[in-house]
Amino acid sequence: GPGDDSDTPLEEAYVGDGILVNSGRFDGAPWREGARAIVEWLETQSLAEPQVNYRLHDWCISRQRYWGPPIPIIHCDQCGPVAVPEEDLPVVLPRLEDFKPDDSGVSPLARVEEWYKTQCPECGGGARRETDVSDTFLDSSWYFLRYPSTDHEDVPMDPGITQRWLPVDCYIGGEEHAVLHLLYARFITMALKDMGHVGFEEPFLKFRKHGLIIREGAKMSKSKGNVIVPDPIIEQVGADTFRIYLMFLGPFAEGGDYRDEGIQGPFGFLHRLFDTVVSAIAASEPDAPPDPQVEQKLHKTIKQVGEQLPKLQYNTAIAAMMEYLNAVRAGGRQAVRAEVEALVPLIAPFAPHLSEELWERMGHGESVFDGANWPAFDPEKVSEETVKIAVQVNGKLRGTVEAPAGASQEEAEALARAQENVTRHLDGTTVRRVIFVPNRLLNFVVG
Repeated sequence: GPGDDSDTPLEEAYVGDGILVNSGRFDGAPWREGARAIVEWLETQSLAEPQVNYRLHDWCISRQRYWGPPIPIIHCDQCGPVAVPEEDLPVVLPRLEDFKPDDSGVSPLARVEEWYKTQCPECGGGARRETDVSDTFLDSSWYFLRYPSTDHEDVPMDPGITQRWLPVDCYIGGEEHAVLHLLYARFITMALKDMGHVGFEEPFLKFRKHGLIIREGAKMSKSKGNVIVPDPIIEQVGADTFRIYLMFLGPFAEGGDYRDEGIQGPFGFLHRLFDTVVSAIAASEPDAPPDPQVEQKLHKTIKQVGEQLPKLQYNTAIAAMMEYLNAVRAGGRQAVRAEVEALVPLIAPFAPHLSEELWERMGHGESVFDGANWPAFDPEKVSEETVKIAVQVNGKLRGTVEAPAGASQEEAEALARAQENVTRHLDGTTVRRVIFVPNRLLNFVVG
Protein backbone atom coordinates (compact mmCIF):
# COMPACT_ATOMS: atom_id res chain seq x y z
CA GLY A 1 0.00 0.00 0.00
CA PRO A 2 1.02 3.68 0.05
CA GLY A 3 4.25 4.21 1.96
CA ASP A 4 5.32 0.53 1.86
CA ASP A 5 8.19 1.20 -0.55
CA SER A 6 9.99 3.67 1.72
CA ASP A 7 13.26 1.77 1.27
CA THR A 8 13.22 2.27 -2.48
CA PRO A 9 16.01 4.72 -3.36
CA LEU A 10 14.84 7.99 -4.91
CA GLU A 11 16.47 9.44 -7.98
CA GLU A 12 15.36 12.91 -6.90
CA ALA A 13 13.32 14.40 -4.07
CA TYR A 14 9.59 14.90 -4.61
CA VAL A 15 8.76 18.47 -3.68
CA GLY A 16 5.17 18.81 -4.95
CA ASP A 17 1.89 18.56 -3.07
CA GLY A 18 1.04 15.06 -1.89
CA ILE A 19 -1.14 13.05 0.47
CA LEU A 20 -0.36 11.75 3.95
CA VAL A 21 0.74 8.12 4.34
CA ASN A 22 1.67 6.11 7.45
CA SER A 23 -0.25 8.72 9.46
CA GLY A 24 -3.00 6.65 11.05
CA ARG A 25 -6.41 8.28 10.90
CA PHE A 26 -5.00 11.05 8.70
CA ASP A 27 -3.95 8.77 5.83
CA GLY A 28 -5.13 9.98 2.44
CA ALA A 29 -5.59 13.62 3.43
CA PRO A 30 -3.91 16.33 1.29
CA TRP A 31 -0.84 17.39 3.23
CA ARG A 32 -2.00 20.96 3.98
CA GLU A 33 -5.40 19.85 5.25
CA GLY A 34 -3.81 16.92 7.04
CA ALA A 35 -1.30 19.16 8.82
CA ARG A 36 -4.10 21.39 10.12
CA ALA A 37 -6.14 18.36 11.20
CA ILE A 38 -3.17 16.89 13.12
CA VAL A 39 -2.59 20.17 14.98
CA GLU A 40 -6.28 20.43 15.85
CA TRP A 41 -6.32 16.83 17.11
CA LEU A 42 -3.21 17.42 19.24
CA GLU A 43 -4.90 20.48 20.75
CA THR A 44 -8.03 18.50 21.65
CA GLN A 45 -5.81 15.92 23.37
CA SER A 46 -3.94 18.68 25.27
CA LEU A 47 -0.72 17.35 23.77
CA ALA A 48 0.39 20.45 21.87
CA GLU A 49 -0.66 23.87 20.71
CA PRO A 50 0.13 25.74 17.47
CA GLN A 51 2.97 28.24 17.44
CA VAL A 52 4.25 30.52 14.68
CA ASN A 53 8.03 30.62 14.36
CA TYR A 54 9.45 33.64 12.54
CA ARG A 55 12.66 33.13 10.61
CA LEU A 56 13.36 36.85 10.37
CA HIS A 57 15.60 37.86 13.26
CA ASP A 58 17.40 41.02 14.31
CA TRP A 59 20.02 42.03 11.75
CA CYS A 60 23.56 42.26 13.12
CA ILE A 61 25.15 44.96 10.95
CA SER A 62 28.55 45.27 12.67
CA ARG A 63 31.74 43.94 11.06
CA GLN A 64 35.27 43.74 12.43
CA ARG A 65 37.22 45.10 9.47
CA TYR A 66 38.69 48.37 8.22
CA TRP A 67 36.79 48.98 5.00
CA GLY A 68 33.28 50.25 5.59
CA PRO A 69 31.43 53.20 7.13
CA PRO A 70 32.31 53.51 10.85
CA ILE A 71 29.23 53.07 13.00
CA PRO A 72 28.55 56.62 14.35
CA ILE A 73 28.34 55.77 18.04
CA ILE A 74 30.53 56.99 20.91
CA HIS A 75 30.78 54.92 24.10
CA CYS A 76 30.94 56.92 27.32
CA ASP A 77 31.35 55.38 30.80
CA GLN A 78 29.00 58.02 32.22
CA CYS A 79 26.39 58.43 29.46
CA GLY A 80 26.51 55.03 27.74
CA PRO A 81 26.20 54.79 23.93
CA VAL A 82 25.81 58.27 22.42
CA ALA A 83 25.12 59.06 18.75
CA VAL A 84 27.72 61.18 16.98
CA PRO A 85 26.20 64.69 16.51
CA GLU A 86 24.92 65.33 13.00
CA GLU A 87 27.35 68.21 12.47
CA ASP A 88 30.25 65.79 13.02
CA LEU A 89 29.08 63.33 10.38
CA PRO A 90 30.33 61.48 8.49
CA VAL A 91 32.89 59.74 10.67
CA VAL A 92 35.94 59.43 8.41
CA LEU A 93 38.22 56.40 8.43
CA PRO A 94 41.84 57.05 9.43
CA ARG A 95 44.55 56.35 6.87
CA LEU A 96 46.30 53.09 7.76
CA GLU A 97 49.30 51.30 6.30
CA ASP A 98 48.25 48.03 7.90
CA PHE A 99 44.50 47.55 7.77
CA LYS A 100 44.41 43.75 7.85
CA PRO A 101 42.65 42.04 10.77
CA ASP A 102 44.75 40.12 13.30
CA ASP A 103 44.08 37.14 15.56
CA SER A 104 42.46 39.28 18.27
CA GLY A 105 39.06 39.20 16.55
CA VAL A 106 38.57 42.95 16.95
CA SER A 107 38.45 45.57 14.23
CA PRO A 108 41.75 46.99 12.90
CA LEU A 109 40.36 50.39 13.99
CA ALA A 110 40.71 49.23 17.61
CA ARG A 111 44.49 49.48 17.12
CA VAL A 112 44.36 53.20 16.23
CA GLU A 113 44.20 54.89 19.63
CA GLU A 114 44.50 58.45 18.28
CA TRP A 115 41.37 57.80 16.20
CA TYR A 116 39.08 56.03 18.65
CA LYS A 117 39.91 58.19 21.68
CA THR A 118 37.51 61.15 21.75
CA GLN A 119 35.19 63.20 23.95
CA CYS A 120 31.60 62.43 24.82
CA PRO A 121 29.24 64.82 22.97
CA GLU A 122 26.96 65.02 26.03
CA CYS A 123 29.20 65.29 29.10
CA GLY A 124 32.54 66.21 27.52
CA GLY A 125 34.34 63.41 29.33
CA GLY A 126 36.73 60.90 27.82
CA ALA A 127 35.05 58.40 25.53
CA ARG A 128 35.75 55.82 22.85
CA ARG A 129 34.48 55.61 19.28
CA GLU A 130 32.79 52.45 18.05
CA THR A 131 35.51 50.58 16.15
CA ASP A 132 33.22 48.24 14.17
CA VAL A 133 32.06 49.24 10.70
CA SER A 134 28.68 48.47 9.15
CA ASP A 135 27.94 45.47 6.97
CA THR A 136 28.47 45.89 3.23
CA PHE A 137 24.89 44.80 2.60
CA LEU A 138 23.68 47.74 4.67
CA ASP A 139 26.03 50.16 2.89
CA SER A 140 24.71 49.10 -0.52
CA SER A 141 21.03 49.06 0.45
CA TRP A 142 20.21 52.58 -0.71
CA TYR A 143 22.63 53.47 -3.53
CA PHE A 144 19.73 53.60 -6.02
CA LEU A 145 18.18 56.39 -3.94
CA ARG A 146 21.39 58.41 -4.15
CA TYR A 147 22.17 57.96 -7.86
CA PRO A 148 19.65 60.54 -9.19
CA SER A 149 20.86 63.18 -6.68
CA THR A 150 24.65 62.83 -6.81
CA ASP A 151 25.10 66.55 -7.50
CA HIS A 152 23.31 67.46 -4.27
CA GLU A 153 25.80 67.71 -1.41
CA ASP A 154 23.37 68.99 1.22
CA VAL A 155 20.95 66.04 1.17
CA PRO A 156 21.33 62.32 0.42
CA MET A 157 18.38 62.44 -1.98
CA ASP A 158 16.38 65.32 -3.38
CA PRO A 159 12.63 64.67 -2.80
CA GLY A 160 11.52 66.02 -6.17
CA ILE A 161 14.14 64.12 -8.15
CA THR A 162 13.48 60.95 -6.18
CA GLN A 163 9.74 61.16 -6.84
CA ARG A 164 10.35 61.70 -10.55
CA TRP A 165 12.86 58.89 -11.11
CA LEU A 166 12.02 56.20 -8.60
CA PRO A 167 11.13 53.47 -7.86
CA VAL A 168 13.37 51.49 -10.24
CA ASP A 169 11.37 50.01 -13.12
CA CYS A 170 13.51 46.92 -13.66
CA TYR A 171 16.37 45.51 -11.60
CA ILE A 172 18.67 43.01 -13.29
CA GLY A 173 21.04 41.03 -11.11
CA GLY A 174 22.39 37.67 -10.14
CA GLU A 175 20.42 34.97 -8.39
CA GLU A 176 22.11 35.75 -5.06
CA HIS A 177 20.70 39.29 -5.14
CA ALA A 178 17.13 38.02 -4.92
CA VAL A 179 17.84 36.50 -1.50
CA LEU A 180 20.30 38.92 0.10
CA HIS A 181 20.69 42.40 -1.37
CA LEU A 182 17.05 42.83 -2.42
CA LEU A 183 15.85 41.78 1.02
CA TYR A 184 17.99 44.44 2.69
CA ALA A 185 17.21 47.11 0.09
CA ARG A 186 13.48 46.52 0.55
CA PHE A 187 13.88 46.61 4.33
CA ILE A 188 15.68 49.97 4.23
CA THR A 189 13.23 51.45 1.71
CA MET A 190 10.22 50.41 3.78
CA ALA A 191 11.82 51.95 6.86
CA LEU A 192 12.47 55.20 4.97
CA LYS A 193 8.85 55.15 3.78
CA ASP A 194 7.62 54.84 7.38
CA MET A 195 9.90 57.76 8.34
CA GLY A 196 8.48 59.92 5.53
CA HIS A 197 11.67 60.18 3.46
CA VAL A 198 10.34 58.39 0.35
CA GLY A 199 6.86 57.89 -1.04
CA PHE A 200 7.07 54.19 -1.95
CA GLU A 201 7.67 50.89 -0.18
CA GLU A 202 8.99 48.73 -3.00
CA PRO A 203 12.26 50.05 -4.47
CA PHE A 204 12.22 47.76 -7.54
CA LEU A 205 9.05 47.14 -9.53
CA LYS A 206 10.46 44.18 -11.44
CA PHE A 207 13.44 41.85 -10.94
CA ARG A 208 15.05 39.79 -13.67
CA LYS A 209 17.80 37.28 -12.94
CA HIS A 210 20.63 36.89 -15.41
CA GLY A 211 22.31 33.56 -15.98
CA LEU A 212 25.91 32.52 -15.49
CA ILE A 213 28.40 32.58 -18.35
CA ILE A 214 30.89 29.73 -18.10
CA ARG A 215 33.94 29.10 -20.27
CA GLU A 216 34.63 25.89 -22.16
CA GLY A 217 32.26 24.03 -19.82
CA ALA A 218 33.79 25.29 -16.55
CA LYS A 219 32.93 28.11 -14.17
CA MET A 220 35.32 31.02 -14.51
CA SER A 221 37.65 31.86 -11.62
CA LYS A 222 41.01 33.56 -11.15
CA SER A 223 42.41 30.42 -9.52
CA LYS A 224 41.66 28.40 -12.67
CA GLY A 225 43.10 31.11 -14.88
CA ASN A 226 40.14 30.93 -17.26
CA VAL A 227 38.65 34.39 -16.70
CA ILE A 228 37.69 36.25 -19.88
CA VAL A 229 39.45 39.62 -20.22
CA PRO A 230 37.31 41.67 -22.64
CA ASP A 231 39.91 44.29 -23.70
CA PRO A 232 42.02 42.17 -26.09
CA ILE A 233 38.88 40.58 -27.57
CA ILE A 234 37.31 43.98 -28.19
CA GLU A 235 40.58 45.18 -29.70
CA GLN A 236 40.49 42.26 -32.13
CA VAL A 237 36.81 41.97 -33.13
CA GLY A 238 35.16 45.12 -31.73
CA ALA A 239 32.78 45.84 -28.86
CA ASP A 240 29.68 45.19 -30.99
CA THR A 241 30.81 41.65 -31.83
CA PHE A 242 31.58 40.95 -28.16
CA ARG A 243 28.16 42.26 -27.07
CA ILE A 244 26.32 40.28 -29.74
CA TYR A 245 28.17 37.08 -28.82
CA LEU A 246 27.41 37.40 -25.10
CA MET A 247 23.71 37.98 -25.81
CA PHE A 248 23.61 35.18 -28.38
CA LEU A 249 25.14 32.53 -26.07
CA GLY A 250 21.82 31.40 -24.62
CA PRO A 251 18.65 32.49 -22.82
CA PHE A 252 19.19 35.56 -20.63
CA ALA A 253 18.13 33.80 -17.43
CA GLU A 254 20.35 30.78 -18.08
CA GLY A 255 23.60 32.22 -19.48
CA GLY A 256 25.77 30.11 -21.72
CA ASP A 257 29.13 28.53 -22.48
CA TYR A 258 31.70 30.98 -23.84
CA ARG A 259 33.98 29.32 -26.36
CA ASP A 260 36.76 31.27 -28.03
CA GLU A 261 35.95 30.03 -31.52
CA GLY A 262 32.25 30.85 -31.10
CA ILE A 263 32.77 34.59 -31.46
CA GLN A 264 33.55 34.15 -35.14
CA GLY A 265 29.84 33.61 -35.86
CA PRO A 266 28.70 37.07 -34.65
CA PHE A 267 31.85 38.60 -36.17
CA GLY A 268 30.95 37.21 -39.60
CA PHE A 269 27.31 38.23 -39.20
CA LEU A 270 28.19 41.88 -38.59
CA HIS A 271 30.62 41.85 -41.51
CA ARG A 272 27.90 40.50 -43.81
CA LEU A 273 25.45 43.06 -42.49
CA PHE A 274 27.90 45.89 -43.19
CA ASP A 275 28.66 44.65 -46.70
CA THR A 276 24.97 44.15 -47.51
CA VAL A 277 23.88 47.61 -46.36
CA VAL A 278 26.79 49.39 -48.06
CA SER A 279 26.11 47.44 -51.26
CA ALA A 280 22.42 48.37 -51.14
CA ILE A 281 23.29 52.06 -50.74
CA ALA A 282 25.62 51.93 -53.74
CA ALA A 283 23.26 49.90 -55.93
CA SER A 284 22.34 51.28 -59.35
CA GLU A 285 18.69 51.36 -58.30
CA PRO A 286 18.85 52.03 -54.53
CA ASP A 287 15.19 53.08 -54.38
CA ALA A 288 13.87 49.96 -56.10
CA PRO A 289 10.92 48.26 -54.36
CA PRO A 290 11.68 45.28 -52.12
CA ASP A 291 11.13 41.70 -53.16
CA PRO A 292 7.65 40.72 -51.83
CA GLN A 293 8.90 37.58 -50.06
CA VAL A 294 11.84 39.44 -48.51
CA GLU A 295 9.51 42.24 -47.45
CA GLN A 296 7.19 39.77 -45.71
CA LYS A 297 10.21 38.27 -43.93
CA LEU A 298 11.30 41.77 -42.86
CA HIS A 299 7.94 42.56 -41.26
CA LYS A 300 7.93 39.22 -39.46
CA THR A 301 11.43 39.97 -38.15
CA ILE A 302 10.42 43.44 -36.94
CA LYS A 303 7.44 41.92 -35.11
CA GLN A 304 9.53 39.14 -33.55
CA VAL A 305 12.36 41.38 -32.35
CA GLY A 306 9.91 43.96 -30.99
CA GLU A 307 8.10 41.28 -28.99
CA GLN A 308 11.24 39.58 -27.70
CA LEU A 309 13.22 42.62 -26.55
CA PRO A 310 10.92 43.47 -23.58
CA LYS A 311 11.06 39.79 -22.58
CA LEU A 312 14.90 39.90 -22.59
CA GLN A 313 14.93 37.16 -25.23
CA TYR A 314 18.03 38.60 -26.84
CA ASN A 315 19.41 35.38 -28.27
CA THR A 316 16.30 34.58 -30.29
CA ALA A 317 15.95 38.21 -31.42
CA ILE A 318 19.51 38.13 -32.77
CA ALA A 319 18.82 34.77 -34.42
CA ALA A 320 15.79 36.29 -36.17
CA MET A 321 17.91 39.12 -37.60
CA MET A 322 20.58 36.65 -38.72
CA GLU A 323 17.90 34.60 -40.47
CA TYR A 324 16.52 37.69 -42.18
CA LEU A 325 19.96 38.74 -43.43
CA ASN A 326 20.40 35.27 -44.91
CA ALA A 327 17.10 35.71 -46.76
CA VAL A 328 18.22 39.09 -48.10
CA ARG A 329 21.50 37.64 -49.39
CA ALA A 330 20.09 34.29 -50.60
CA GLY A 331 21.52 33.17 -53.93
CA GLY A 332 23.89 36.12 -54.09
CA ARG A 333 21.04 38.54 -54.85
CA GLN A 334 21.56 42.31 -54.71
CA ALA A 335 19.74 43.88 -51.76
CA VAL A 336 17.94 47.19 -52.14
CA ARG A 337 17.75 49.95 -49.56
CA ALA A 338 14.11 49.25 -48.64
CA GLU A 339 15.11 45.73 -47.53
CA VAL A 340 17.90 46.78 -45.14
CA GLU A 341 17.17 50.30 -43.86
CA ALA A 342 14.82 49.11 -41.09
CA LEU A 343 17.38 46.51 -40.04
CA VAL A 344 19.84 49.20 -38.91
CA PRO A 345 17.73 50.69 -36.05
CA LEU A 346 16.49 47.18 -35.31
CA ILE A 347 19.99 45.98 -34.46
CA ALA A 348 21.10 49.28 -32.87
CA PRO A 349 20.47 48.15 -29.25
CA PHE A 350 22.72 45.14 -29.89
CA ALA A 351 25.43 46.70 -32.08
CA PRO A 352 25.30 50.48 -31.49
CA HIS A 353 28.65 51.38 -33.06
CA LEU A 354 28.04 49.61 -36.35
CA SER A 355 24.48 50.94 -36.49
CA GLU A 356 25.67 54.53 -36.09
CA GLU A 357 28.15 54.08 -38.94
CA LEU A 358 25.59 52.54 -41.28
CA TRP A 359 22.91 55.09 -40.37
CA GLU A 360 25.29 57.92 -41.26
CA ARG A 361 26.26 56.25 -44.54
CA MET A 362 22.57 56.14 -45.42
CA GLY A 363 22.60 59.93 -45.36
CA HIS A 364 20.99 60.58 -41.98
CA GLY A 365 22.42 63.55 -40.10
CA GLU A 366 21.26 62.54 -36.62
CA SER A 367 22.28 59.63 -34.45
CA VAL A 368 20.34 56.42 -35.03
CA PHE A 369 19.22 56.73 -31.40
CA ASP A 370 17.88 60.27 -31.94
CA GLY A 371 16.62 60.35 -35.50
CA ALA A 372 15.38 56.83 -36.17
CA ASN A 373 11.96 55.61 -35.17
CA TRP A 374 11.66 52.01 -34.06
CA PRO A 375 10.50 50.10 -37.16
CA ALA A 376 6.80 49.24 -37.33
CA PHE A 377 5.46 46.10 -38.97
CA ASP A 378 2.44 45.82 -41.24
CA PRO A 379 0.01 43.22 -39.77
CA GLU A 380 -1.16 42.24 -43.25
CA LYS A 381 2.39 41.45 -44.32
CA VAL A 382 3.00 39.37 -41.20
CA SER A 383 0.05 37.04 -41.67
CA GLU A 384 0.78 33.70 -43.30
CA GLU A 385 -1.02 32.77 -46.52
CA THR A 386 -0.62 29.05 -45.77
CA VAL A 387 0.08 27.10 -42.59
CA LYS A 388 1.22 23.59 -41.78
CA ILE A 389 -1.20 21.59 -39.62
CA ALA A 390 -0.02 18.52 -37.73
CA VAL A 391 -2.33 15.51 -38.20
CA GLN A 392 -2.55 12.99 -35.35
CA VAL A 393 -4.43 9.75 -34.79
CA ASN A 394 -4.96 9.08 -31.08
CA GLY A 395 -2.29 11.63 -30.28
CA LYS A 396 0.41 10.16 -32.53
CA LEU A 397 1.71 12.18 -35.45
CA ARG A 398 0.70 10.61 -38.74
CA GLY A 399 1.38 13.47 -41.14
CA THR A 400 1.17 17.19 -41.85
CA VAL A 401 -0.97 19.10 -44.31
CA GLU A 402 -0.49 22.52 -45.84
CA ALA A 403 -3.70 24.52 -45.67
CA PRO A 404 -4.81 28.11 -46.23
CA ALA A 405 -4.41 30.21 -43.09
CA GLY A 406 -7.68 30.15 -41.16
CA ALA A 407 -8.87 26.94 -42.81
CA SER A 408 -11.95 25.40 -41.19
CA GLN A 409 -12.02 22.00 -39.50
CA GLU A 410 -13.88 20.53 -42.49
CA GLU A 411 -11.22 21.81 -44.91
CA ALA A 412 -8.39 20.49 -42.73
CA GLU A 413 -10.11 17.08 -42.39
CA ALA A 414 -10.54 16.79 -46.14
CA LEU A 415 -6.85 17.48 -46.72
CA ALA A 416 -5.83 15.06 -43.96
CA ARG A 417 -8.02 12.21 -45.25
CA ALA A 418 -6.38 12.60 -48.66
CA GLN A 419 -3.04 11.52 -47.19
CA GLU A 420 -2.28 7.81 -47.53
CA ASN A 421 -0.58 7.43 -44.14
CA VAL A 422 -3.50 9.08 -42.34
CA THR A 423 -6.19 7.01 -44.08
CA ARG A 424 -4.22 3.83 -43.36
CA HIS A 425 -4.52 4.52 -39.62
CA LEU A 426 -8.20 5.48 -39.92
CA ASP A 427 -9.36 2.48 -41.98
CA GLY A 428 -11.35 -0.05 -39.95
CA THR A 429 -11.82 2.34 -37.03
CA THR A 430 -14.59 4.56 -35.77
CA VAL A 431 -13.76 8.25 -35.37
CA ARG A 432 -15.26 9.10 -31.99
CA ARG A 433 -14.02 12.65 -31.77
CA VAL A 434 -11.96 15.20 -33.70
CA ILE A 435 -9.82 17.75 -31.87
CA PHE A 436 -9.03 20.79 -34.00
CA VAL A 437 -6.73 23.69 -33.12
CA PRO A 438 -6.94 26.23 -35.98
CA ASN A 439 -3.74 26.62 -38.01
CA ARG A 440 -1.92 24.09 -35.81
CA LEU A 441 -3.40 20.67 -35.05
CA LEU A 442 -5.96 18.07 -36.17
CA ASN A 443 -6.27 14.97 -33.97
CA PHE A 444 -8.58 12.02 -34.78
CA VAL A 445 -9.63 10.11 -31.66
CA VAL A 446 -10.57 6.62 -32.88
CA GLY A 447 -11.76 3.39 -31.28
